[in-house]
Amino acid sequence: MAYQVSFETILRGLRERLDDDDLFEVCDLLVWRTEDNGSELMRVCEDWLRRGTAVEVSAALAVNGGVHFASRSEWEAEMLGAADRYPWFRDRIEHILRDWYAKRKAQAVREVLQNGTPLSFVARGHGITEEELRGWVDEHLESCGS
Repeated sequence: MAYQVSFETILRGLRERLDDDDLFEVCDLLVWRTEDNGSELMRVCEDWLRRGTAVEVSAALAVNGGVHFASRSEWEAEMLGAADRYPWFRDRIEHILRDWYAKRKAQAVREVLQNGTPLSFVARGHGITEEELRGWVDEHLESCGS
């Protein structure tokens, strides 16, 4: 008979034993090695960002680069909510958000302009609206002088 332990229990145990970098590495591996591709692990992190203790929020920020929600707007709102509850995380959270935008923006624009992928498909894949993506593409074209 197999004994199953919840990911919340596993993550709590890992958090007690590992620093943020090691926690990130272990959880990154778990995401790709679990049957559900880490969806249970991500649900735990989402819950911790919404209403967790400071230790749980710290762990959630370390897992998957702090990116857990299906939509960008929900993710951003929950991240900023965590920063409001625990102000000492504000700089870290703002850094995660800025880094995400910079990477996503460049990748999304590249997918549209170089690959010719439809706006609706790219926007959905990046959790943004078509209007937001259109703005990113326009901004890029203006900056290139095109």
